[in-house]
Amino acid sequence: MRAQSLYPNGFGISHKPMIDRIRNLLKAKDWHPFTIHRSGGNSIHVTSREQAWVSPYSRLVVEIAPGWIEILSPEQTTGVDVASVTFSEIQNQTG
Repeated sequence: MRAQSLYPNGFGISHKPMIDRIRNLLKAKDWHPFTIHRSGGNSIHVTSREQAWVSPYSRLVVEIAPGWIEILSPEQTTGVDVASVTFSEIQNQTG
């Protein structure tokens, strides 16, 4: 008989805290851009709260380019960084 994992992903790792952190960042009163790091090594920069959404099933839906979305399972995320942005960086991005 095979032992059951403590977590639904079968790896003994809970990704719920990371998904909860992303959900909290999206709902935060003071918005700050953040970066989601993926298991493949690349990252997605979330620059507005309209760019990402967490489904009731903890799937992360992200618009990676205008009209292009990607759906990530919790297992595909390895980290989240919130970077501070300076005024000059905002000017460079917006012109």
